[in-house]
Amino acid sequence: LGRRLLRAAAREAASRGAAALYLEVAATNLPARALYDGEGFAEVGRRKRYYPDGADAIVMRLTPAACGS
Repeated sequence: LGRRLLRAAAREAASRGAAALYLEVAATNLPARALYDGEGFAEVGRRKRYYPDGADAIVMRLTPAACGS
């Protein structure tokens, strides 16, 4: 379900002319990171100790070419 929602959001963003999609995810959230990696998101930044538990936030970007996948 998560994969379908992510793909639908990417298609909608692309249809509206979005140049890219960005998100952030806790470095410790391995299932979510695997989903985003598998859908073409790439790590573009990191916020050290961003979350209350001390986990880093990983900033990810989906390239424009991949937005319509």
